[in-house]
Amino acid sequence: MLVTLIAHTNDPEKTIAAAAKLCYSDAHIETLLDGLTLEKTAAFLQKLNDFGHASPIEHASFTFGIEGVSRTFLAQVTRHRIASFSVQSQRYVRLEDFRYVIPPEIEADPAAKAAFIDAMNADAKHYLDLVKALEEKLDAKLYICDEAQLCGALVAALFAYEKCSV
Repeated sequence: MLVTLIAHTNDPEKTIAAAAKLCYSDAHIETLLDGLTLEKTAAFLQKLNDFGHASPIEHASFTFGIEGVSRTFLAQVTRHRIASFSVQSQRYVRLEDFRYVIPPEIEADPAAKAAFIDAMNADAKHYLDLVKALEEKLDAKLYICDEAQLCGALVAALFAYEKCSV
């Protein structure tokens, strides 16, 4: 699996502190960042932590590109809605280079691994044969196994990563 940081909020701590400043002071948008020193930023962040106030943290976000994960993984991550997602389309992208993810339980058992690899190779052949035979009449997604590798991008607020473990 490859994970790459694509983009992020510039100065996330100051962004969070500015959002918190709106909540706890008589601040105005035109002067919101005025006087927001490193010390005051740290104080606002500590105040948020002490109060358990997480909503200002949502103003800092990070976008990651993810490659080499299975459809199963993407289905699990996207269903929890911890982020916004863009996933490689199985309808429009044909997998000419059919790669797959071997689950750890199967990887640990040599006989199961050999059987799994045989099944994935057979699935790849069947998939490519169907795509070729039916050309545009068949969406690629109709015959792709859940362990096929796909790519995606996700963006989430900082608080989402705090609550997530993969």
